Amino acid sequence: MKNIEEGREVDLHNDPQRDKLNQCANECKDLDLLNQSRACKNSLDNQDDCINNASCTNGYVQSVTANSSIKKIAGQAVLEGVMLQSATSLALAVRDENGDIRIDSRRLPPKKKITSIPFVRGVVNFVSSMVSGVKTLLKSADIVVEDVDVTDGKSNGLMYGISMLLGFALAIFLFVFMPIKITQWIGLTNNLVRLLIEGLIKIVIMLAYFVSVAQVKDIRRTFMYHGAEHKTIACYEAGDELTVDNVRKHSRYHDRCGTSFIVFVMLISIVVSMLFGMFAVLVGFDLFFDNNIVKTVIKIALLPLVASICYEMLMLFAKSNLFLWRPFKWLGKQMQRITTKEPTDDMIEVAIAAHKEVQLMDDEPTREETHFPEAITLKEYRSKLQPLLDYKTIESSDIDWILVAVLGVKRDKLRDDLMIPYGYVIRADRMIKQCAGGLPLQYVLGNTEFYGQVFKVNKHCLIPRMETELVCEQAINIAKGRKGYKVLDLCCGSGCIGITIAKQCAGAHVTCADVSKQALAVCKSNAKSLQAELNIVHSDMFSAFSAPFHMIVCNPPYIRSGDIAELDDKVAKHEPLIALDGGEDGLDYYRILAEQSPKYLYKDGQLVLEIGYDQAEQVKEILNNNFIIDNICKDYGGQDRIVIAKVRK
Repeated sequence: MKNIEEGREVDLHNDPQRDKLNQCANECKDLDLLNQSRACKNSLDNQDDCINNASCTNGYVQSVTANSSIKKIAGQAVLEGVMLQSATSLALAVRDENGDIRIDSRRLPPKKKITSIPFVRGVVNFVSSMVSGVKTLLKSADIVVEDVDVTDGKSNGLMYGISMLLGFALAIFLFVFMPIKITQWIGLTNNLVRLLIEGLIKIVIMLAYFVSVAQVKDIRRTFMYHGAEHKTIACYEAGDELTVDNVRKHSRYHDRCGTSFIVFVMLISIVVSMLFGMFAVLVGFDLFFDNNIVKTVIKIALLPLVASICYEMLMLFAKSNLFLWRPFKWLGKQMQRITTKEPTDDMIEVAIAAHKEVQLMDDEPTREETHFPEAITLKEYRSKLQPLLDYKTIESSDIDWILVAVLGVKRDKLRDDLMIPYGYVIRADRMIKQCAGGLPLQYVLGNTEFYGQVFKVNKHCLIPRMETELVCEQAINIAKGRKGYKVLDLCCGSGCIGITIAKQCAGAHVTCADVSKQALAVCKSNAKSLQAELNIVHSDMFSAFSAPFHMIVCNPPYIRSGDIAELDDKVAKHEPLIALDGGEDGLDYYRILAEQSPKYLYKDGQLVLEIGYDQAEQVKEILNNNFIIDNICKDYGGQDRIVIAKVRK
């Protein structure tokens, strides 16, 4: 596996320097000299001295490149990636939509003295990590394609600020204001008991919050990357070579995890709040208990003290395994069961890539920083696509609709100066390539508009046409206002007809049926997203039914078998044959409908059928024995398109 940087590729598995040191490590037996190994900082020039030194113990030599020793590495999981940093370097590794690992690295400025002052450093590091974390998360979104502002490149600072303020406001509401209001609602009278219950409620809210967000697919993937980050750091600190197999063996729990910090904050905030409450009782400061605003402000003011104590606890627990600390560590790791998940191998590869880049940045002072590709203007992107337009492999309008879908803007907002982050370029490139290769635009986008609603579509169902909207219109005119009116959408495909009728006719009972289970899956997804109430049945025409309906609506396959090869390639090669092929003369399904549907219709039941432009007379003749033709409606082009018939009494 290779990770791509600005103009170069780095092999994740082939490292000659590491191989030489690994060979040395296998000969080292004396594990009692572990501390000496950690202090070994030989350069490439005196590497042979290091190799001959018995202090190069097995575990730790394997984790070291030529001139580095074991260092404290911190990190965070981001969107489809991992950020890792040492005291001097930071690397963000993100896997893009093409499966390539993108690296963004930079050198960190020297730490200020304030960051080494006990208790003060906790507050400073907490604030700086929040700022850095939000920036890193938003940077990863440029590659992964998330909901970030792509209108210009001037609003990032504002976005950082808004994100942090909203996060802080949500935290205050959930963990300060809500517990206060809940205890008041319970009606507790003892002030100190109220403070204790507030703290316990805060812990319950925290657990509920993390458990609920862990169910969200994208958040769960981030928690998996969190596990990859921990495993990679643990593998490095254990002295094992950073390979996928080695990393996977290690624990996804880590003593320095920010999740443990959150747990400690919750516990210590209860203690600090109780102590302040005792002080308030002693001095008669009743306003602390009686005024919610005062209590909230004081609790917020105490947060720096809580954060500083918790930071020192976290550092202490990471250095010592004293039995007194084990209950706290255990609590932190239980919380990490929620916020870390077992990663996949490709996630571990991303974490390894980030770690190796940090090591290389530390080991090579002259190594240049690498950055994600810069955003480009829409004008620059269009010029890149001009050859496709010149060769007429794709329409300009198709490119516009793809950009609208990718960027999340309206078509009239596609200005030349619109900035497109690189992740969006990757997605647009992939979709434009598919469209230029002949895949229908609707399949590329994954949806199409029909009767004012957006329906999901894929290769398992026919793309709804404008003419079919007229079928819906006729069916709605018949069914609207009839409470309990039973409608069957046969050969439903994406469900566009049945769902539209269900949405427009509140009293109707609609059933969608199709022989294709894959098409029914699309129908089910559309019904859910459009909040349509209907039944979905797997059936080969009428095979699954016994009860009658008031109306059967059907857009059956009606293309002659011999004509399919003559259709536009986008239809013939990509839309499902089962939804197109109507048999030798294109009328097979109309014969089935004419013969069988009277059994499944009430005495005054009706058929509403879409037909081919030249099939009206033939369909009328087929239906004549069992049905009376009410009407034949034309499409937008003036061609016969819809047959409406009633069961003969």
